[in-house]
Amino acid sequence: MLGISLVTKAWGEAFYKLFAQVKEEFVLVAPFIGLEPIRTLCRILQTKDTSITVHCVTNFAPQSLARGSLRADALLQLLACNPDTHIYHLGNLHAKVYLADEQAALLTSANFTEAGLNRNAEIGIWLAEPTLLHALRRYIQTLRHISTPLSEADLHFFVEKSEHLQEGFRQIKGVEARLPEVEEVQERLIQARLRSVRLGGQRISENQIFAATILHLLEEKGPLRTEELHPLIQALHPELCDDSVERIIDGVRFGRRWKHMVRNAQQYLKRNGLIGYDAQTRRWFLRSQTRDHPGGSLD
Repeated sequence: MLGISLVTKAWGEAFYKLFAQVKEEFVLVAPFIGLEPIRTLCRILQTKDTSITVHCVTNFAPQSLARGSLRADALLQLLACNPDTHIYHLGNLHAKVYLADEQAALLTSANFTEAGLNRNAEIGIWLAEPTLLHALRRYIQTLRHISTPLSEADLHFFVEKSEHLQEGFRQIKGVEARLPEVEEVQERLIQARLRSVRLGGQRISENQIFAATILHLLEEKGPLRTEELHPLIQALHPELCDDSVERIIDGVRFGRRWKHMVRNAQQYLKRNGLIGYDAQTRRWFLRSQTRDHPGGSLD
């Protein structure tokens, strides 16, 4: 197929080629992001004649901050050199995708780190086929829609906590889950997720987060039972899906709060004709496989 080629070596050159093609928007999707690649990206962005919008989707897992595989200070540098930069957190993110407008993309095993660009044995696809690029861009828009937008203040917070996590990680040899900073990072992500934000001109509520995620999963995986949806949703939003938080009304316990939120979102989507329920198979399904906006109309 024209516009598709295999990339197995010279990863630094492949990224530089992609950076050079950016005219309006660069998309960076990777769980691990290092300082040197960000500095390289900044130098190239500063040579552009026009303003570039950057969307970066990553995973602020405390383990990544503790190990230094995700550098929050690097993202602060990106924001400083390119103010029209938008940072998002998505739990369980593993994809590595780099997109220059709808001109070209790299889909690869390589994280945006010095090792990924210059040392590791990586493999990937250079994509310049218009139909696939358009589909890829729409998919990334869906990921952004279910992700947590982060502010500059959030990034400063994660830089500070990263230093404590890294020190604690060295002292207790990897059991960073015991560190108090782990809970502080998770709490900050919860606050960011629940903060009133604007994304694509819409106000995003907690119900809308779960609704958009359900639509995304049904489109990606097909009809699913509620018990199949639960672990998939929890993997994407571990901060919101806390098993220790129960729903209690008049002293009566009604189970885990986040599962009630998922049920509310399912009923909301069903009422609005976006999903249906097959009582025979006990599976939820999309009413339509085509949507004008990721997540449908969730007003």
